[in-house]
Amino acid sequence: MEEKGISNSIYEFMSEAGVEVPQLVEAGLELLAGVEKTEKLEIALEKQIRKSLEDINVVVLIVAGIRVEDDLKNHRIEGVDVEDDPAYLYSDEVLGMAIANQIAGSKAIFNFKRYDEAKPGIIGTLGPMLDDVFAGLVAGCMSKLFEE
Repeated sequence: MEEKGISNSIYEFMSEAGVEVPQLVEAGLELLAGVEKTEKLEIALEKQIRKSLEDINVVVLIVAGIRVEDDLKNHRIEGVDVEDDPAYLYSDEVLGMAIANQIAGSKAIFNFKRYDEAKPGIIGTLGPMLDDVFAGLVAGCMSKLFEE
């Protein structure tokens, strides 16, 4: 991170959380159904992810997830233990659905469930908040790609 008071790009926040755009592209393409995986599709998905990361609402939701994940992981919130991703914790789902919806509307929420349950690629390695945050980003971008 840079000096206090100077903002980092969303890419820096993501990188510090262990997530890079190529990993998200790979995760997105892992659940393709009825469509051939091509280099053109891979490029289009990366472009859509980068475009979505220009939306201030998407950025703020992702940063919120990253910050909460860090606080939970480091036990900064007294009385909250989410080591085993408890079923009663659903705010992570809310963040993921909000990101998907912001990118591609309500149809992306159905796609979010697919990515949330399957947890392809990098998504499956992330903690309880970030797996849903990035499942929402990928689901929203995939949904947006196929609406155009």
